[in-house]
Amino acid sequence: MHSCIRGKIKFQTVPFSILHFMNPKTISKNYLDAHVVRLVALQVIIITLLILYRPNLYLAIFLTLDFAIRAFTTMPSPLASIAKIIIRQLGLKPKPVFAPPKKFAAALGFAFSLLIGLTISRDYKVAGYIIGSLLTFCALLESAFNICIGCYVYDWTVAPILNRRSAATVKPKKKSIQQAETIG
Repeated sequence: MHSCIRGKIKFQTVPFSILHFMNPKTISKNYLDAHVVRLVALQVIIITLLILYRPNLYLAIFLTLDFAIRAFTTMPSPLASIAKIIIRQLGLKPKPVFAPPKKFAAALGFAFSLLIGLTISRDYKVAGYIIGSLLTFCALLESAFNICIGCYVYDWTVAPILNRRSAATVKPKKKSIQQAETIG
């Protein structure tokens, strides 16, 4: 910490570095707690298995809305709130993970849970079991082994597009006359 005085007010400044963003105390909207993510995945497994065991449209709607909140807003979802309470009770320290791939995975979970709800409401049991099994499998990999399939899809599809866009917006610097003469 550095201190500086501006006028009569003394400010505390923090040196800017990437380590500041990885500090568990400064988890922002760009980072999530990995423990919370894994516990939410466990809850998704339980709810999805309940939906598959005894088709319940209300549970499917709840799961869809929960995924929508996590994917498309910065508000904590009901499942994430429950997970945070459990993590706090266990006394686990936050472990930050980059949020955009996880939010993309939640968007995929939203699509899967929406399809589960639609197949349940239309009485397409086999399709519902297949989609529910895929969602359960992906949530199991996240919860038990910290393997995020949606994050891999993000890395293969979305990240290259974003990298291409950011590279296109960076303008090359103009060379000065002296640099041009020394180069060639």
